[in-house]
Amino acid sequence: MERLLEWIKTGLKKRKVKIFLVFLLCASLAWLINKLSLTYTSNTSFKVEYVNIPDDFLLATSPKDEIAVRLKAVGFQFLGYELKPKHIQLDVSKVKFENDRYYLTSDQIRIQLEAQLSNSSALVDFESEAIYFDFTSLETKKIPVEAVLQLGFATNHILDGKITVDPDSIQVSGPKSQIDSIKVVRTSKVTKNNLSNSFTEEVALNLPKGLEGTSFSDKKVMVSGKVIKFSEKVVEVPVNVVNLPSNVQVRTFPEVVEVRCQGTIEHLKELEKEDFVVEADYEKATKETGNRLSVKLVQYPKTLHNVVINVNEVEFILRRE
Repeated sequence: MERLLEWIKTGLKKRKVKIFLVFLLCASLAWLINKLSLTYTSNTSFKVEYVNIPDDFLLATSPKDEIAVRLKAVGFQFLGYELKPKHIQLDVSKVKFENDRYYLTSDQIRIQLEAQLSNSSALVDFESEAIYFDFTSLETKKIPVEAVLQLGFATNHILDGKITVDPDSIQVSGPKSQIDSIKVVRTSKVTKNNLSNSFTEEVALNLPKGLEGTSFSDKKVMVSGKVIKFSEKVVEVPVNVVNLPSNVQVRTFPEVVEVRCQGTIEHLKELEKEDFVVEADYEKATKETGNRLSVKLVQYPKTLHNVVINVNEVEFILRRE
């Protein structure tokens, strides 16, 4: 055995053997090229992609992933199909509607197949059955966006107004059975601490997962908040007793209550006691409350950010006329 291997190694080293092998390889290549250059009629299959689906429809299931065809083509073409399967597109906008079903006729399929073949190929035959489509209608609705926030403010700083979200709603398109359950879309959580300046931040939306054929007009929104520095001011406001009988007068103790206001310095400078109304309702006085009346702030400037009165009740005495 060792002798045989040695003889083969010695033979391969000889120049004549090397030349023979080169010619053998060239002859084999020439034969293969010649064979692949010939025209054959054979079977293969094309991968199918469905395009131009109407905007108001969703293809619920793919009716057919492949189409078996019989082609007349050169060997190189068939070799290419074996190495890389050909993908063809079927235009769904050409469908016909009959007996409550959408379908492409075999003639339509043939026309589309032939249009996508190279000049060196000819369609001999194919799976000639019509292709039927199972469509689901799509609906579109507007969904509000809700910002999820955790904000902490620096000393003497507050949020001026409401948080703004842009856009404040998005369009959702999909099967009715899926989008009916979507009432609101929330943002990812925004956490900010020790805020002393206004902010604007792009935030991703937490979109529902696992919805087939549902699309959303936006995946991110801009969340903004105006942060201002505030001050405090105390305004003394008289207590106004309402719902008194015509023959009764009351005097409250105290007659004036303090209203502590928080807001911007500009707004605080403009405050007057006439901007506030503090009321005590005489009709709500009962034996249980004795000579005490609850008081509440019923009117104040909306430019203020926080308003608190310093008492919840006042005493009173009656004076009949």
